[in-house]
Amino acid sequence: MHFDHARLLAAWKAAGDTTDADVARRLDINPATAWRLRNGVSRPSSTTLARIERVYGITAGELFEATR
Repeated sequence: MHFDHARLLAAWKAAGDTTDADVARRLDINPATAWRLRNGVSRPSSTTLARIERVYGITAGELFEATR
């Protein structure tokens, strides 16, 4: 499965979250974790995925695509 971090970035931008600190506060995660997600270095944990869905309205299915 491929994590589409660009789709996550678009959701963050649409919500007005322009910094890692903004995202970290909203998702209650460490700013370093927000940075790793923003730069595609890591994938969100299941807990963070649930928060992303609640806060940004984007589902895990939308963030992960099957690669062919």
